[in-house]
Amino acid sequence: MGSLFGRAAVLILLLTLAWLHFTAKISFITADLGRHIRNGELFVKLHQILATNLYSYTHPDFPTICHHWGAGAMFYFLMQWGGFMALSVFYAAILMATFVLSMAISRRTAGFWPTVLAAVVALPLVGYRVEIRPEGFTTLFLVFEFLLLNEWRQRRLSSRWLWVIPAVQVIWINVHILFFTGFVLGTFFVIEVFINEEDRNRWKELSFVGVMALLLSLINPSGLQGLLEPLNIFRVYGYKLAENQNVFFMMKRFENHTIYIYFLVLFAVSIVLLVLRIFKERQWKSALLDVLILGFFGLMGVKAIRAFSMFGFFFIPLAATQLVHVIRLYGGSWQKYGQRGVVVIASVFVILAAISPYFFLSPLRRPQLLLQGEEEKYRKSLFSTAFHPAVWGGLMLDAEGSAAFFKNQGLKGPIFNNYDIGGYLIYYLFPQERPFVDNRPEAYPTEFFGKVYAPMQEDENVWGQMDRKYGFQVIYFYRHDQTTWGQPFLIRRIDDPAWAPVFVDNYTIMLVKRGGVNQKIVEKFELPRSIFGVSKN
Repeated sequence: MGSLFGRAAVLILLLTLAWLHFTAKISFITADLGRHIRNGELFVKLHQILATNLYSYTHPDFPTICHHWGAGAMFYFLMQWGGFMALSVFYAAILMATFVLSMAISRRTAGFWPTVLAAVVALPLVGYRVEIRPEGFTTLFLVFEFLLLNEWRQRRLSSRWLWVIPAVQVIWINVHILFFTGFVLGTFFVIEVFINEEDRNRWKELSFVGVMALLLSLINPSGLQGLLEPLNIFRVYGYKLAENQNVFFMMKRFENHTIYIYFLVLFAVSIVLLVLRIFKERQWKSALLDVLILGFFGLMGVKAIRAFSMFGFFFIPLAATQLVHVIRLYGGSWQKYGQRGVVVIASVFVILAAISPYFFLSPLRRPQLLLQGEEEKYRKSLFSTAFHPAVWGGLMLDAEGSAAFFKNQGLKGPIFNNYDIGGYLIYYLFPQERPFVDNRPEAYPTEFFGKVYAPMQEDENVWGQMDRKYGFQVIYFYRHDQTTWGQPFLIRRIDDPAWAPVFVDNYTIMLVKRGGVNQKIVEKFELPRSIFGVSKN
């Protein structure tokens, strides 16, 4: 349905929308990216892969497994070649490639317009995790393996193509810890083939490939321990990771963030379409694979919001396929109207997302697209934004300011910093200065967060003990810390005569101990108490 020109126009608009959903200014202050780049530098220059905490002065020898060292090396090379903009474009291209592959799978099974409809409604989910991180490789490899396995299952690819999967898994285990999802996906295909095909050699062949992929995954710096590390991925850390929280917790914590209810709506839509299909067909075997995949990744998204984008990429081909089945099974003489309805709704959604910055599916309303100052004029123009890379790529405005101040003024630690800013300090100050903590809860003992880090910000007696133990000279904080203890701690330090605020910007605040090694900085840059206030927001 629809003219070739109409399809081409809708597709171009959809891909433009997707590109802007996948782009964002780099929030370098709170991102893990700085640490990943440093990991890459250590590997390239010193041929060293982290096996301990290393970066923090509090627990430098605490053992930890670095699954993402390979991603760090890639990020480092890109940074050397083209700076932060190259990283922005590269990561958006990874997500874009994943999106295109997902649509290609869907197009083969569901057709053009159901694919467009599923793809446009999935945009907020697939664009949810756009911070540059190794996780992007997981979504790409997942969808790529799904394409290979699906084409093989449909007998459009020969069995020799399956041997690409072990090669992918060897790379995958060295770039991101969620490599295990590839084995889960492969297992689902083995189950489906075992139940639905009479040729027993097929499932045995696929199982053998899976076993070889598992064995080859031992090719990682930590060997068997590295292969088994995903068993601990959802263990209880001393510090609550937002990305590992369940969707209901996040809905309660951030009531104004509609993405959580939106995920649940799309998950529910998937379930309803599957149930309708199975109920009408009167047998479940043909829908088994779809049930397993959507069920697993949907429940994974419920369990941990970090899985939203993985679910979104699978939602495109699988929801589109269920929609086609439901229209065919229930449409009767109205089937053609159902098909036309899909065309109309898909077209309207794409056009509205392209022309209205207030429409939910528009990338221009995303909080990740942080337009600043003179860039605000692009807020209402999709194509102006798309053709101005400085708007959607590179570092956020003035992100390097506090690090430049620290280094230019020759400030000396030890530093007490909050969790969020650890990766930033590692990038700019290591090895001359090391952070107190960084955003790797797995790299610290559980009791460190529960008995030291949080209590010293909540209890002045504990703070005094830790100050005497470590001899802090600088407090360096991401000042929008959303923990229950972060803001009260900062307020007390501002009022503490032992500490002098010397720097503040949109992202950070820096205080220096009076009478310490940085006293000259206090005398030169101390900020008046009157410029600080307490907001209820």
